[in-house]
Amino acid sequence: PQTHAWTDVNHINGQLVKVGEENDYLKKFKRWNVSANPIGWVLGFYGVSVSYGINNQMAIRGDVNFMKPVDEEDTTGVELGVGLPIYFRRTYQGLFLEPGLITRTTSSPEYCYECASADDQMVTSTTFGPQVLVGWHWTWSSGLNFAIAGGVGRNWATKRSEYADDELFGNGYLRFGYAF
Repeated sequence: PQTHAWTDVNHINGQLVKVGEENDYLKKFKRWNVSANPIGWVLGFYGVSVSYGINNQMAIRGDVNFMKPVDEEDTTGVELGVGLPIYFRRTYQGLFLEPGLITRTTSSPEYCYECASADDQMVTSTTFGPQVLVGWHWTWSSGLNFAIAGGVGRNWATKRSEYADDELFGNGYLRFGYAF
């Protein structure tokens, strides 16, 4: 005997599916994804990322970030990045490899030993170059999603000076988003 109406049971064409997991069984995916790191917002890293799924395995992603860390009063920065996440399962689902390009400029006070006054001087540092991240992306049928990635990049803007950034740098992200 039927105990519940089909409208009260989660299914796809009569096949029972766990609530929130319909997305695992459908080939079609949501093309757009907007995400951010709310933990970063608390720490002074304000940013947003927008992705567009260009096919079943790839998306193009762009992000912009403003940095003003809460524990470093005069330090600020801006970061722009583009990436091409390649998903091994399906766009916005599972393991992905993300080659991309990043530019980051930060300004922070440094004590000047050679200056006439004992004041700090503002030092600007620029990172620009390719990066490759490896990550995992979870997307639920509601469109809510979570992604985490980490990897390494190469700084083409490295100059031989005491204020230069390292030639290789680590990078990554943690983002909560909504796909539609």
